[in-house]
Amino acid sequence: MRKENDDIIRLIVRSLRGELTPDEEVLFISWKFCSKANEEMYRRLEREYKEHAEYALYKQFDTRREWAVVEKGIRKRRSVHRWYRVAIAASFLVLGIASYILLAPEKEPPRQLAKVLPVGEYSFSKKASLILPGGDTLQITPVMTDTLIERLPFVSNNGEALVYHESSGSDTLVYNTLEIPRGGAYSLQLADGTKVMLNSESRLRFPQAFNGDTREVFLDGEGFFQVAKDAEKPFIVHCTDYKVRVLGTTFNISAYASDDVSMTTLVEGRVNVERGDTRVLLIPGVMASVTRSGITTREVNVDSYISWTKDQFSFSEERLKDLLKKISRWYDVSCLTTRKSKNTSSRDLFPGTRI
Repeated sequence: MRKENDDIIRLIVRSLRGELTPDEEVLFISWKFCSKANEEMYRRLEREYKEHAEYALYKQFDTRREWAVVEKGIRKRRSVHRWYRVAIAASFLVLGIASYILLAPEKEPPRQLAKVLPVGEYSFSKKASLILPGGDTLQITPVMTDTLIERLPFVSNNGEALVYHESSGSDTLVYNTLEIPRGGAYSLQLADGTKVMLNSESRLRFPQAFNGDTREVFLDGEGFFQVAKDAEKPFIVHCTDYKVRVLGTTFNISAYASDDVSMTTLVEGRVNVERGDTRVLLIPGVMASVTRSGITTREVNVDSYISWTKDQFSFSEERLKDLLKKISRWYDVSCLTTRKSKNTSSRDLFPGTRI
C-alpha cells in the first residue's frame, strides 16, 4: 500500500509542476477520473498549490529531501525561522496529498485500476493506411507524396489531409478506404469538398468520386464531418446498424463496433439519425445515442465530444471503461481493468488510490 500511495503522490506532484511524461499522463488521468472523490481532491490540491504564498519557491526544492531536513530541524529545535518557513513551504504539498490519501477511510480494499504496458515512446502521430480497390495499401504520412501521385494522380497530400479532386471516370463507383491505426489520426477531403477528420482505430470507406442522387460513405469508428452543401444530393454516413442523413452540416459520429453505444453529436445544421423505421431529427447541441434498444437524444456540451479534433482531452460524465477505451486508442496502450461487482456503482468503482 505504501508504494502505491508514493506512486500517486509522485504523479500528482509532477502534474501540478507540469512535469508529467506522456506515459505518466495516461496513469494520472486514469487515477484522476476513476472516482469523483479523486477529481475533487485534485482540484482542491491544485487550488491550494496555486494560492500558496511560497508557490514560487516550491519548484526549487526536492520535497522529500527537504521534509527530512525539516524533521531533523524540528528535533533539534533550530531557530533559523526564515529557512524553516521556506522548507515548510517546499514540503507543504506532499504532506497535504499524503494526508488525503493515507488518512481517508476506505470502504473496501483498493483494487487495481489500470496497467499500462510499457511503450518505447509517446506514439500518437499523423498516420493512416489508404486501401485501394485491388487491395494494395499505401502508408500515408504528412511527407508522403511521390508514391501517392504516381498511383492516384487525382489525390494530393497537404501534410494534414488527403485531398481528392474531381476526376473524369466511369459511372461505376470506385471505393477507397482510409484506415487509422491506434495512436494515429488523419484528415480527408472528399471529391465533393466534404471534410472528414478520423480518430484513432477508425475506417472510412468512400468513393473516389460521387455520382448518382446521393453521396454515401461507410464509417467504423469516429469521424468529424463538415459536409459540403448540395441540396440535390443528400450525404449519408452508414454505420453498423444505422445511418445519418444530411444536406450540409457539421457533426461528430462515434460508432466503434466494439462499443455498446454509438453517438452522433450535431454541431451545426440539421441531420436525421435513421435506424429501421425510426427517424430522429437533431438540432445543434443535441446528441443521439443508438443502442440495441433504440435511439435516445439529450442536450450535451458539444465541445466535450469534439475536443479530440483539437488534440485535447475533455471528459464529461464518462464511464470509466469508456474513458479507458479512449485512452487505449489515442496512445496505443492496453488498459486492463477489473470487473465491478453487481452491488458496486460506477462512481464507487475503485474508490481507493491504487494504480
